[in-house]
Amino acid sequence: MTLALALAEKGKFTVSPNPRVGACVVSDGKLVGSGYHEKFGGPHAEPNALAKAGKRSRGATLYVTLEPCSTWQKTPPCAPLIKAKGIRSVVIGCLDPNPLNRGKGVRFLRKAGISVKCGVMAAAVEKQNEGFFRYVTAGRPFVTLKMAQTLDGKIATREGLSRWISSPPSRDFVHKLREEHDAVLVGKNTFYQDDPRLAPPRNSPALVAGKPRKIILVSEKGWSPRARVFRDDRLTLLVFPESHLKRIVKKAGSLKGNWTLLPVKEKNGRVRIPELLKKLAGLGITKLLVEGGGETAWSFLEAGCVDRAVWIVAPKVFGGRDAKTSVEGRGVGSPRQGFVFQTEKIRQCGSDWILEGNFQKQRTRK
Repeated sequence: MTLALALAEKGKFTVSPNPRVGACVVSDGKLVGSGYHEKFGGPHAEPNALAKAGKRSRGATLYVTLEPCSTWQKTPPCAPLIKAKGIRSVVIGCLDPNPLNRGKGVRFLRKAGISVKCGVMAAAVEKQNEGFFRYVTAGRPFVTLKMAQTLDGKIATREGLSRWISSPPSRDFVHKLREEHDAVLVGKNTFYQDDPRLAPPRNSPALVAGKPRKIILVSEKGWSPRARVFRDDRLTLLVFPESHLKRIVKKAGSLKGNWTLLPVKEKNGRVRIPELLKKLAGLGITKLLVEGGGETAWSFLEAGCVDRAVWIVAPKVFGGRDAKTSVEGRGVGSPRQGFVFQTEKIRQCGSDWILEGNFQKQRTRK
């Protein structure tokens, strides 16, 4: 199963919105075939592994990270193929979270007289496919909120300057974090003030797959056609409230490159985050990295749509009552209503500290 998980990881840039899946065929204690889901719309891990095993599949054990499918989708179902190839037993990492298939593959195999064991390294499989699990169960991407701030919580000086808060190793860490996501999102203040590229590492395999896509929250004032997000071939999504549609369309007339407009329902002049995430899921985005700024961070927190947080804290102090902070918005009214950060990992990166974890559900705010 460990090998199957490693094989599944090879599809990290090419299978989304499908899950990463790996499979191994073992006969008489020897590995006779292995494979993984290589690209969206292509053969699943099981037929790839069984094809390599050939006749040696008969009487063998199949290890697969995710429950084999039992219904036609973009490709033929895997469970009947496993039966046809004479597999004697199947070891499964975890059940498919998709209600269209959950448990059906296991029932089919057992009805065919095949021994089935589930739950082997299930936590690792779920972690590997956290985007797919959230996409299927909640109809939205798995959201990671990333923030880089000073010790006093500032993300820019009083003049609005933010380069650079974090150290070079931390910036390299962020580039690698981007390549693990289908898309990266920033708010309009970050877009207008910082002119970000939202790029992964140079020569990253993610770039070949056109990822991560760039999502920008924009206002009716438009944007500069020379903005750095438009300088590569990755898709740029310009997100704005539906009421701004006519004005935004006019401003987009002369824009070149790979871009599209995405109007979203609004509340008090701001896009509704749950509605935005629903639309992004419809575009096949299962993992979203939100990079700020403070207003955007608050919008996602307030909407209860942050699944993981990555906080980079630099050993600097900017001060300034007018300097932007990492989370702004309206905020909570009482300390008891605050968002509680559940720390899972802390590590040093260059001169900075990186905290990873999630936010505990806050009490209902009045």
